[in-house]
Amino acid sequence: MPAVLIAGGGPAGLAAAIALAERKVPVTVVDPSGKTAETRGELLAHGAAQIVRRLGLSHVLNDALLISDVVSHWGAAGLQSHGTHPGLGLHGWGIDRNLLSRAMRDRALGLGVTLREARVTHTNASETGWSVVVKAPAGPETLHADYVIDATGRPARIARRQTATVLHGPALVAVLWQLDAPRHATMQAEATPHGWWYTVPHKTGGTVGFVTDAATAKRISAAPSAFLDSVKDTLSLVSLNGISTPPWSMDCRSAALDHTSGAGWLATGDAAAAFDPITSQGLFNALSAGFFAGNAAADAISGDAEAPKVYDALLTRTVERTHATTHLQYAALPFDTPFWRHHARAGMKKSKTSAVPA
Repeated sequence: MPAVLIAGGGPAGLAAAIALAERKVPVTVVDPSGKTAETRGELLAHGAAQIVRRLGLSHVLNDALLISDVVSHWGAAGLQSHGTHPGLGLHGWGIDRNLLSRAMRDRALGLGVTLREARVTHTNASETGWSVVVKAPAGPETLHADYVIDATGRPARIARRQTATVLHGPALVAVLWQLDAPRHATMQAEATPHGWWYTVPHKTGGTVGFVTDAATAKRISAAPSAFLDSVKDTLSLVSLNGISTPPWSMDCRSAALDHTSGAGWLATGDAAAAFDPITSQGLFNALSAGFFAGNAAADAISGDAEAPKVYDALLTRTVERTHATTHLQYAALPFDTPFWRHHARAGMKKSKTSAVPA
């Protein structure tokens, strides 16, 4: 049976590995960290329940915190409770990303997936398959595979080596802090002139984040305590009490590849498409895209050349629909400031670095 190498062991990469292993395809997942993700609260949207169960991870939902309400203070709109009506897409679960990652790794290992701590440094595709050079703790090594899945996250390292081009939305950075104690089961969001705050609770704590532009995020990172002191009394909904860690930052702008598959490869998760956190779709799309990518790869190596094209078309439709409406959530303009005006009008543009060295 042909073998598949997956570069990246996040939710999308592991979902793809599980899907492949369920179909008895030999899979190796290469990830530089070689361990589970850091503790971080994330929202798992209501629609993700079916895919989570299909991946054999029902216990993750049982152990998660059911979100009882979503409350926002969005400028002139004032305080609003959105309830948990599934039709609004707001009902979901507060997930500890570390526990999700651990559950997915255990599931993959139980199905016979090989997990390798290494980083992909070079790839070479030929008619006989792929030669992939990885940097492991013991030194460089060459692995061979018949098919490769790029789950390297936003860098999309393999897809870009295959001439795929990245389209980006406007620069956006999330500055995150971990909360040391559980909060009530309510997700919160609050707009401010230079960005917006949110909290995601889970059973052992939670995460508070501030989504802003890159320049503001840089200033926060330079003096985080001073920043928290300057804003804590200006927030009417989100509380900054209980922050137990220094902040860390994440690129969270929208992104998408112009094509997500080619001869012997496909991309999934953030490598294929990344979503502004205002959509609350990031984790859901990572899991579902990974699952469908794994099945498309299994079909392809079984002789169905159309399967990756169908996967690409379905993902493209999801991306276009989501990205086409993202700016509308900023267009309410709760504050007439450069941040809100920019994100209300901005669209997707080509990356300045559309390819990376082989």
